[in-house]
Amino acid sequence: HTRPERDAFLSERAWHVPKALDVDAMDMAAEKFKGTHDFSAFMAAGSKITDPVRTVFDAEVKREGDIIIFRVSADGFLYNMVRIMAGTLVDVGEGRIKSDNIETIIKGLDRASAGRTAPPYGLYLNKVVY
Repeated sequence: HTRPERDAFLSERAWHVPKALDVDAMDMAAEKFKGTHDFSAFMAAGSKITDPVRTVFDAEVKREGDIIIFRVSADGFLYNMVRIMAGTLVDVGEGRIKSDNIETIIKGLDRASAGRTAPPYGLYLNKVVY
């Protein structure tokens, strides 16, 4: 939610970012998540996962009024992976990270190079397919 003031009805249902974000840059960055990659840079520090390779089938960012929606589908997710992806995309939207840097962050395998971890507000599991 990107309005300057908080919306009481969205409290704890959406992450409030009180500034304008560059949604086009965020969408271009999300595109870089697609494919099969080692997502070590996008998992919680200290995770015990031994195989951080996942395939992201689709990732997109779009705006619906004051709400920015990030949708991602994959064959599986690491602990905090989507929250770190979302936080990194907000950093792209704020101009802190360039959308072209996502590939470098993925290849670098370093959690410290990715963006912040988004709060859980607004994170929803939409569908599970077997």
